[in-house]
Amino acid sequence: MAIHVEQAPILSVEMIWRAGRPYESQRLVAGATNALLTEGSKNYRAAELETYFEQYGTALVTPEDMDTANLSVATILRHAPRLLPVMAEVIAEPTFTPRDLKRYLKRSRQQLREDLQDPDTLAYRLLSEAAFGADNPYGYGGNREDYDALTLDLVRDHHRQYYGAANATLRVVGKLSKEVEDLLEVSFGQLPSGTRAADPDYSVRPSPPRLIQHHRPRAQQSMIRRGRRGFRITDPDYAGLCVLETILGGYYGSRLMRNIREEKGYTYGIDTDLDTYRFDGTFGIAADVANENVGEVRREIGVEMDKLRQDLVPPAELDMVRAYLIGGLVMDLDGPLAISGRYRSAIIKEYDAASHLLRLDETIRGISAEEVRTLAQQYLRPELDWEVIVGGATQ
Repeated sequence: MAIHVEQAPILSVEMIWRAGRPYESQRLVAGATNALLTEGSKNYRAAELETYFEQYGTALVTPEDMDTANLSVATILRHAPRLLPVMAEVIAEPTFTPRDLKRYLKRSRQQLREDLQDPDTLAYRLLSEAAFGADNPYGYGGNREDYDALTLDLVRDHHRQYYGAANATLRVVGKLSKEVEDLLEVSFGQLPSGTRAADPDYSVRPSPPRLIQHHRPRAQQSMIRRGRRGFRITDPDYAGLCVLETILGGYYGSRLMRNIREEKGYTYGIDTDLDTYRFDGTFGIAADVANENVGEVRREIGVEMDKLRQDLVPPAELDMVRAYLIGGLVMDLDGPLAISGRYRSAIIKEYDAASHLLRLDETIRGISAEEVRTLAQQYLRPELDWEVIVGGATQ
């Protein structure tokens, strides 16, 4: 995928492989492989790689995505001939040494300890595991035993199986020319081909929805997270759900914000999110509240969901949400770099970006209050939601 930027002599290059969590043979091996990719290559150690790219004002980056492995660099055009061949070497000939793995495991275990102390992160982990199942690639959070089980053989096997050119998409954004095309061919045209990975056998085995409380007696606040899985960006109702989610809690003027923050002062912030992956996704609500207000906040969330199931959204409110979403859509498409972000999402989640954006625009502009209520009756169903409370609230 290539997008031309005429205004500036820049070049952003990213290799995207179908090599994320749904494709791994063992928990955490996909993330470990992608993270270790920049720890050294045939001719450069990790520190040397970092220094080499720093002298040109950039860095090799391994963005984290559930479904894919990624390696990218952004630079001004005149530095590209010095950087892209080294990037290609990192892809084709990573070292994956015992020392690199040991350092990675040490950092990861430390991060795990910190995550388990953070109420928001812990609540997210508990909700994901409950909604998807502990063995699902989108559900597991990883634990010390998972890190202890990682080996270099697993990492090397994952790289060998999935990091071939046939299993990748090259995303290029910048001032394109015949010279740039030749440089891309010289740098990446000789990468090992490999084979394109087949879709994994994706399955979900969650238990029935219920309330999970992780009590912390000394905590002054409690994090509430609730939601469920089963939402994909390619679903027919996705565009309408974007409107419904925004009305409920997706922007500053949303119903949850007006009721629970502005009118009652129970929380500084409460919001909803519609988060999608390649094979699944979630619709959720999150709020951080004082312990004594947990019961009232939970009740008011239910009240606002019930209103959307029972009543029509007033025209003025629906028009405000339309304007907010269309404004965001326009900003997302403001210039080649912004557009490339939309196409990047389409590569990762494997959908057609143009038809998706057209459907989104048409739905935002044309959805009726009756259609919003129908979606609320179908999807805002508390009996299907998992709920997690982490903090000092009474058990």
